Amino acid sequence: MHQIDNGIKENFFRWRGRLNRLRFLKRLLVLFGVSLVLYILMVLLVVLMSDHAMQPNESAAEGVFGFFTLLCIPITVSSYMLMIRRLHDIGLSGFFVLLSFIPIVSLGFMLYIFFKQGTAGDNQYGADPLGEIAPAAPAEPENPYARATYADTPTDIKPPSDRQD
Repeated sequence: MHQIDNGIKENFFRWRGRLNRLRFLKRLLVLFGVSLVLYILMVLLVVLMSDHAMQPNESAAEGVFGFFTLLCIPITVSSYMLMIRRLHDIGLSGFFVLLSFIPIVSLGFMLYIFFKQGTAGDNQYGADPLGEIAPAAPAEPENPYARATYADTPTDIKPPSDRQD
């Protein structure tokens, strides 16, 4: 039984566990959208800082490129974390992510990750992400002395009187 991921850290910056194909694709699309927005902002800043002859100010452009490179580091790290979790769903070790650094092999590797169905049921990396959702833990442990109903309780009992004889 799997748990629902809640929060940015659990969705993007965790390498333990498994991630099915649909969630992997959705999260990569989010990362791609954020990267695209950052790239457009970077290009707009460089164009706005250029002079009238459309020659960019080199020192300012280098600063902008450096700043946006720093902003892209968390995106890159989270994409590799997603790939590791996807590999765990397939039943492979996270070290196979190193195949993405080989130029021609990386294309086939990404296609394999996108289209390979995950292992059915639990594997050594965790529970099946397509299995049932784990039920929420009870807030309090059950009281073994509590009754479900009070139908068997006598109703003809009178309260004690305040008088003492």
